[in-house]
Amino acid sequence: MWEISQETVVAAAHQLRFAPGEGERLHGHNWRIRATVRASALDARGFVLDFADLGATLRALVERYEHVFLNEVKPFDDVNPTAENLARVVADDLAAKVDDARVHIHRVDVWENDVCRATYYR
Repeated sequence: MWEISQETVVAAAHQLRFAPGEGERLHGHNWRIRATVRASALDARGFVLDFADLGATLRALVERYEHVFLNEVKPFDDVNPTAENLARVVADDLAAKVDDARVHIHRVDVWENDVCRATYYR
């Protein structure tokens, strides 16, 4: 089993629902998002995936969150825009683009800051 990861950063604001206090106020983060892919075998080049390809796919998926108010972007207009939910949405969207018989999205980590991280495992 092999594993690779790629990261990107997205600056976006959110306003948590059902979280009295600081989280309920409009605020923003530089969200660091890491996707981890596992493979049962390497491809003919000796890759799980090309890092550049994984990075470009991840970036394309999260670009819609760049400099926006997450609460106004699907699915977060209905789903609470927590780090946990962002990790799940990114993981599921990325899996739809990447997963096949050899590779799969194993996890997505989302940091709100240097010390707060949420992880979703697939």
